[in-house]
Amino acid sequence: MNSNSIDQELSRVEEYYLEYLKSEGAASQVGDVLSDISHSGGKRIRPRLLLLSARCGPLYEDRRDRLCRLAALVEMVHAASLIHDDIVDDSPLRRGKPTIQSKYGKDRAVYAGDLLLSRIVRHLFSDHFEDVGDLFGKAVEDMCIGELIQMHNLFNPGATVKEYYRSIYGKTAALCRLACEAGAIESGCSPSDVEALSAAGENFGYLFQIRDDILDFISDEREQGKPTQSDFRGGIMTLPVLYVLEKGGRGREAVESLLKKASDGTFSDSDEAELCLVVKKNGGLTQAMLDMETYALKALDAIGALQECETGKIFRTMVEALKLSR
Repeated sequence: MNSNSIDQELSRVEEYYLEYLKSEGAASQVGDVLSDISHSGGKRIRPRLLLLSARCGPLYEDRRDRLCRLAALVEMVHAASLIHDDIVDDSPLRRGKPTIQSKYGKDRAVYAGDLLLSRIVRHLFSDHFEDVGDLFGKAVEDMCIGELIQMHNLFNPGATVKEYYRSIYGKTAALCRLACEAGAIESGCSPSDVEALSAAGENFGYLFQIRDDILDFISDEREQGKPTQSDFRGGIMTLPVLYVLEKGGRGREAVESLLKKASDGTFSDSDEAELCLVVKKNGGLTQAMLDMETYALKALDAIGALQECETGKIFRTMVEALKLSR
């Protein structure tokens, strides 16, 4: 097994993804939205996780085509979640391009996200993925719960690290877990291997989200493809900020003052620079990076528990690629 063969399978996933997003019979306005979604790009991380996990199962070779279809459906869940996220956050950009909501309006964007979810349900039945259908439902449920927790804590200096982790389980980790678990089940993995791969995916998801939070403090808009500190401006409590609030003292006072400006809509570029300085000075960034490293180790430990499976090398490469230097 090598990364080239994974890339070949991902090309097949892309074909199915485009097939599932076809707009035959739909109004031209719907077709335009679906076309934009299908060409929105992305690294296809979740399909890659699914295909890697599937390689540990004895039915992998016989079910490669089905697995590519399943990976495309997982990516559609991700695409739908991004559309809805951008509506809630009023985000103008995603990966450096206009979001669906900014280009077509919030109303169309809502229905576009719902349309993707409805097609996922239809294809889970029509392609006979009954064994993993409930997992898709649970993942979407967890995603909604994660978003509701985040919304509850908007502009809330009393938000906790514990609540943050419950939120990002739904927002990110649950879908990575779904990818690994569904791929493992569909390829006939043993219950112990399914459990190990599910844990690997979940911890990879935590790692991925914490890294994204950290990048907001060490990257610029060009690197991110979105405005920096857009989360804080929108009242979202990310992990580095939460650790400063948890620590208390002058750091907490400074963050609370800046959070009030964000709530009032007066948060400026100079305030952004101050926030970065406060978070770094008060250990928020360092603690978040320690958490990220912890989840990287947990993901690698989970994959290391697998016996006679060649997935580990590529998975390790994916984890290592996410690590940041302190």
